[in-house]
Parts: sequence; C-alpha cells; structure tokens
Amino acid sequence: MRLEQELAQDWMVGSQSRKHLPKIEEEIRKQDAIFNKEQARAERANCYESLFIFGRALKRTRKCLKIHGKIEDARRKLTQLQGERETISRSRRGSRRQDDLIAALARAGCGGNYQQEARKRRGFFFPFGEDGFFGSRPPAEEREPSSILPFATYRTMCVRLCDGFYYPVSFSTLPSRFKQDASACQSNCAAPAELFVHRNPGEAVEQMVSLDGRPYSAIVNAWRYRKEFIKGCSCKQVEYSPLDSQEGGGAPVPPKGSGDLGAAPSKTPILATQNQKTNRPANSR
Repeated sequence: MRLEQELAQDWMVGSQSRKHLPKIEEEIRKQDAIFNKEQARAERANCYESLFIFGRALKRTRKCLKIHGKIEDARRKLTQLQGERETISRSRRGSRRQDDLIAALARAGCGGNYQQEARKRRGFFFPFGEDGFFGSRPPAEEREPSSILPFATYRTMCVRLCDGFYYPVSFSTLPSRFKQDASACQSNCAAPAELFVHRNPGEAVEQMVSLDGRPYSAIVNAWRYRKEFIKGCSCKQVEYSPLDSQEGGGAPVPPKGSGDLGAAPSKTPILATQNQKTNRPANSR
C-alpha cells in the first residue's frame, strides 16, 4: 500500500509538471525574441560606449535606459523560465524511480497489472536485466504508454445504462481498487449500472471508459438523460421498472452486471485486484 501511494504521488507530480512544459518553452522563445530585439535596438541607438579596459558602458540617456530596462526584464524572465524547465527535466529523469517502484510492486505480487507494466518497461531488448546490455534504457516518456497505468490515479463513475446518467464513486483511486468500486456501483443502483473511469488529473469525464476499454460515448444511451426522462429508469428500488425503462424508446438494457453495451471490447482490459470501501453520493437518482 505504501509503495502504491508513493508511485501514485510521484506520477501525479511529474504529470502535472510535464503538462506545463510546452507553455514554458513557448514563453522562453518569446522572451528570447524580445531580448534579441531590444539588444539590437540598443546597438542601433548607439547606447554603449567603449571603455579601453572595462569593455562597454551604457549611456545614461532616457532612451537607452528604457531599452536597457526591457533587456534586463527579458533576461530575468529567461533565467526564471530556464530554471523551471530544468526542474521539469529533472523530474522526467526521475522516471527511473517509477520503474523501480513498479518492479518492487510486481515482485511483491501486488497484481498482474504491475507485472505487465514491469515487463513492458523492461522491454524485449533488455533480456539480461532491467538495465539491458549497456546499463541504460529509454526513459518512460519514450516507451509505448499503457492505456491504463496501474500507478495513475483515476476518477470512477457509476453509469446507469438505461439513460446514461452517471455519478462519482471515487474521486481519486488506483486501478487495483476498480473491482470494489464496480461492486459498489452495481449494488447501489437498482437499474443495470456499470463502472467507467478516467484519469484524474489528466482527462475529462467525457473521456471515461468502461473496465474493458469501451468509451462512454459508444454506449446506446450515452447522455440520454439530458434529453428526456425515461420512466422506470432509476437507481431507487421503488422507482425502477425494467419494463417501463425499455419501453421508453431506448435499446434493451442488458442484464445487470453483464457489461454488454454492443461495442467491441478493447484489447487492453483494465485489471482490478484489490478492494476499497466506497459510498454512493447523495445526489444520485
């Protein structure tokens, strides 16, 4: 449990940092252009006077002082941005720590998902140990990513199949606890329901997928609850009526727990091996 928490925290920090890297790179290019532009203006305005021993000195005219201020402002911003970029680069190099934690979890038998991820990170070209023939391996960012990362945190949603209505089960959990969330979803809703998940942080609820990889948008009644009220389609036992919910115009609802929504299953099903206590939210209907 402790190793899982460390791995999830390490991944979350690195993921949030890397998300900002493109903006930082763009701002560095912008400030570098400003620095070069103002430096050229200073040269054209003859803002520097040569000193025989000490190089050059800035002329203290109003125009030159204004240009110099812009040059120094761009220089300060560049220094700060380059420091932020280096910090993120160090966090990316720290992916070796993630590899070691995943390998430890796999050796401890914490679930087939960790063993699969560990094998994937070692790769086919590293048969003589985790460091390969030459004692090095590509960083995690350069390897083929998993559709479901066993160490990433996810938000789990309970989807009512007769009208597509959904509510949260867990706001931040690990794949090893999906099984318990799925049980809570089905037991807390009288109508047939199925667990869907999306990465949190990193993805929106519209991107959630079922435990066998089917996108929410592919189910027959996706977002139908927003358009119409389906009589008999309810999570409350006293209000649920299988006959009424099917006569509402939608496709027949599969038996509870079947998970058959008519879409082709994913090639990479999500594995779940451990349990987690969850509660049904008060606003589910």
